[in-house]
Amino acid sequence: MQRMRSITLRRSSRQPVIESQRLFRPEPLELTAADEILAVENIDILKRNGFEVVRKGDDEEEEGRLHLVAQPVSKDTVFDMKDLEELIHLMHDRPVGTMVRCSKARAMFAMRACRKSVMIGKALSANRMTSIVQHMSTMDQPWNCPHGRPTMRHVSDLTCFARYDPLPRAIDWTAFGPDA
Repeated sequence: MQRMRSITLRRSSRQPVIESQRLFRPEPLELTAADEILAVENIDILKRNGFEVVRKGDDEEEEGRLHLVAQPVSKDTVFDMKDLEELIHLMHDRPVGTMVRCSKARAMFAMRACRKSVMIGKALSANRMTSIVQHMSTMDQPWNCPHGRPTMRHVSDLTCFARYDPLPRAIDWTAFGPDA
């Protein structure tokens, strides 16, 4: 279920918007000209990630530099300038307007998907189990959660298979010795 929630968050055209908190004083951004142009072209993507930037000019400058006026906040997750730089770096590799998330945001959403999912030992109705299996059948990689933990346990009765031999076979350990 957590993998399904995580995939849904990533694929959704209405990906969650990370809330932002206004800064007391706008912070000037020290970006290259190419990064500044990219940030302006993708200003809505930055805003959906919680980073609000505006262009503020001094009297001497004609156009002005970009300033950070709000940065993302989400419960216990603290975002900083490194996350903004990572977002801009990720935007270089994608077409303008393509949604990207920094690694910290991806990890935050993966953790939330994990925490909201079915935990081991939880009693489920037959309908709920069927629903989970049907959702898992639509996923690309249903066997692991976004963190890499296994999401399924294979349970079967091996005695129902024709070739299953329940008697343990004797192992000749001398065949593995140095004289072999």
